[in-house]
Amino acid sequence: MKTEEKEKYKLKEPWITILAIISVITAVLVMTYFFKEKPSKQIIQPDFSKEDIEKIKEQEVGKDQEKDKILKSYKELKQIEIYKGGLVTPVSLIQACEDKKRIPEKCNEEIARITKVFNTESGIVEAYLYVRVGVSRGDSPLRNLTENDSIYFYIDDAKKYGGHLLRSQAIWSRVNIDSVELLFDLKSVPFTHLPYNDLSEPNKTPDLKNVLNQPTKHFIGSFVSTLGYGKIFELKIGYSGGKIESQ
Repeated sequence: MKTEEKEKYKLKEPWITILAIISVITAVLVMTYFFKEKPSKQIIQPDFSKEDIEKIKEQEVGKDQEKDKILKSYKELKQIEIYKGGLVTPVSLIQACEDKKRIPEKCNEEIARITKVFNTESGIVEAYLYVRVGVSRGDSPLRNLTENDSIYFYIDDAKKYGGHLLRSQAIWSRVNIDSVELLFDLKSVPFTHLPYNDLSEPNKTPDLKNVLNQPTKHFIGSFVSTLGYGKIFELKIGYSGGKIESQ
């Protein structure tokens, strides 16, 4: 090959390589487009009768009536308020107790500050926990809790008798514009773990009514676990029999 021809080939060589690469990429993309599995068209075609809908509606009415009875029964019980005027989760508590950044001594001090002391007498027949809470982020108004928020509740010992309340397992609930209301039976409190998931199963369900039936001094507290602004509007225990008194 003559010197001039060699020089011309050297000049063309990079462009030939680039064109070859582009051709290969184009071929791959074309093959991917034509041979990939095309999504099937979604077809929604309900098939129901009047009787089917009527049955479901009757079941819903029955459930609503049952929930109304539960709430009415709770309201007729003796009630003791844990936080008069409510409780805003302290920023200092969030900072000291945040998972993987927890400072044990400071976290315990923060928990002690929001803990209330009660004396109980045995003979409690039934006991329920009622809570109304809301959260917000930035300048937004208070709203219902999100999957990134939870309610931590405890009596005496966090490891045995404390945890994040599993909201989906409440025996009664209601969502408001600025909050959510929940009612739990203290005989079997559904505690879950983080990250919070409404669909998860409780990891423990201690009998806190039995704990309160131990005639002694008890430490009770709760807070909204959130990286935003969390507020407990109301936290009450409704009960019959026995006695619960604030110290």
